[in-house]
Amino acid sequence: MNAAYLAQMLVGLVLVVAAILVLAFFMRRVGGMQSRLGSEFRVLGGISLGSRERMLLVQVGGKQLVVGVAPGRVQTLHVLDEPIRTEAPVRGVDAQGESPFARRLRSALQRDQKP
Repeated sequence: MNAAYLAQMLVGLVLVVAAILVLAFFMRRVGGMQSRLGSEFRVLGGISLGSRERMLLVQVGGKQLVVGVAPGRVQTLHVLDEPIRTEAPVRGVDAQGESPFARRLRSALQRDQKP
């Protein structure tokens, strides 16, 4: 390998890494807009009905919907008249918005900080 080839390869690598970082920055910015909308839309629960089919309980504002999800298709199955109270939100997050892992990590860090 000569120095010119190595320099060309290094410049190409730097450009690719820079492009990835720029795209990540813009995706984070666009994702921030979606997170504000996401506060109105929450998946409260779900069940797998088959290998690729699911039924979800979704909260949209003050309404709850039962939605069927299959490849290439999402269909509202029922709009609930009275909301169902969910004790344990999806993805292991408790009522304070904290996962069991986060709770354990916080307690471990607090134990380490005590003299």
